[in-house]
Amino acid sequence: MAVNTTTGVFSFMEFPLSMSRQGAFPLDKNSVFASMNDANTYAQSNPTAYVGQVIAVVENGTSTIYQIKNAAGTLEPLGTGDLEVDVGNLITAQLANTDEINACIGEVYPDETDPETT
Repeated sequence: MAVNTTTGVFSFMEFPLSMSRQGAFPLDKNSVFASMNDANTYAQSNPTAYVGQVIAVVENGTSTIYQIKNAAGTLEPLGTGDLEVDVGNLITAQLANTDEINACIGEVYPDETDPETT
């Protein structure tokens, strides 16, 4: 089970020295896994797993990034959607239609010939 660390205060240590990578391996041994099974086991049962943690799974030479979504240790893939389509749909959903635009213009520049707006 993953731990929700947003509910408590934990020890803090400043580390004023930089680190230099000496080999082709992760600095945190629990950040890259060789299978989804290993990643799920870690997220669901390791006491150091935490909600919001980002991990990678490398299968067949391809990496996929996940985050631990909740205290149950559910893994959620990150960055796998079609960003161009998703952003386009989001923008379209937020755009005002012609009637809304005309209503806003009417509030700023009332029709002076209409007795109700003067």
